[in-house]
Amino acid sequence: MNAHAIRRFCAFCGADLPPGNPRFCIECGQPVEPSPHGESTDHPHAVTGPTVRLANARTEQAVIGGTVKLPSSGAAPPGLWFAPELPDPDAIVAVYAPLRAIVGGWSGLIAHGWKKGSEAWAADGTNRTLVRFTVERMWFAAPGAAHSMRLLVQISAWAHADEGRTRRGFRYRIGADPPMDVMAAWWVEGTAPRFDLPVPQIQIMAPPRIVRVSDVPETVRRMSAKEAETWARQGEVHGWFRMPNSAQQRTPVGRGIPLLEVSPLGAWLRLGGAVGRLYRVQMFRPLVCDAPAWKRLKQRIVQEATDLGLDMNTDAIIEWWLDREGYDGALFERDAHPYGGGRAVIAFRRSQIALIEG
Repeated sequence: MNAHAIRRFCAFCGADLPPGNPRFCIECGQPVEPSPHGESTDHPHAVTGPTVRLANARTEQAVIGGTVKLPSSGAAPPGLWFAPELPDPDAIVAVYAPLRAIVGGWSGLIAHGWKKGSEAWAADGTNRTLVRFTVERMWFAAPGAAHSMRLLVQISAWAHADEGRTRRGFRYRIGADPPMDVMAAWWVEGTAPRFDLPVPQIQIMAPPRIVRVSDVPETVRRMSAKEAETWARQGEVHGWFRMPNSAQQRTPVGRGIPLLEVSPLGAWLRLGGAVGRLYRVQMFRPLVCDAPAWKRLKQRIVQEATDLGLDMNTDAIIEWWLDREGYDGALFERDAHPYGGGRAVIAFRRSQIALIEG
């Protein structure tokens, strides 16, 4: 097992890196270390690793093990195989590991099905150990397809132990921890395993990771009142707002920044400098909901995610669905949000917000 401990892997293609301090991956040519000039993108590879586009989301998704087919993928996610026959050994199916997005990578929790297994010394000059975690996932076709069979997949992940955390789960860092493996897979017909049937190639995926506030180095814009008026009216939300907290928060629609609408009198007082600060927002396709509509929509979102094998935490499901439908923000009517008062908007990026100056 120590072979896992002394090997390093390319964050782009998952290939083994040679010993020493290589500057480039010999398989895909990508640099091993970040650029010394500090260039950054909206989708840092250090976080997401090699990515592909699948039919169940608009955003690119990270491949974290199994069969890797880059840069695009013909892999069939759960619920999106429509042929009556089973996928053959040349076909590729996508299976999602139950992971939660965190800064710098992902986390897998015991509460989400991961089981702690064997341990091995990391052999990296420290006292750290590598811990093996396993989980079972089920791939399924569209209703009535693939003879209504399901594919049970056992996934294995190695991760460095963090003191005090292995009882709850593990942190998985793409490029630092080895790619995940398919330990075993077999078809299930009803409740009976069918070990006699060949299985397709399996691509292990992390859940879709939607770019929100903390993922991009943006700042709130600053404009005069006239400039902000013109800018906001290019979109669909035209009111004045106050921003109680500029930090990213957990909102009803996932990560975002809430802003609360200000009455015309309140806006006049703020523009006159009597109280607080005033903001405008620019949203081209906001989700607009009252309380009953939002309750119904949440149930629909969870069901659609479940139908595609995306049994993520609720926040991640909502972010995925809103991104898939092309929404760039949310506007909640009075009593449909937890912030009190009148209407509230949720900005997904700081660049959607303008502070009125002067």
